[in-house]
Amino acid sequence: MLGIVQFIRSLIFVAIALGAAGTLVEATGIVGREAAKAHQHGGMSFKWLNSQFVGTGGRK
Repeated sequence: MLGIVQFIRSLIFVAIALGAAGTLVEATGIVGREAAKAHQHGGMSFKWLNSQFVGTGGRK
């Protein structure tokens, strides 16, 4: 009986692992497509973001 429970537990673990891997692959594909779109529209400027971190160029 214990062997059956361990087998079912391992099946559940494998199913969760495959689901997580599939989600990561899908997310990677989505991010890749968005990066390609952003690249086609030209470079992105991080001037505003950098000024928020460094504190230059903002209100004084």
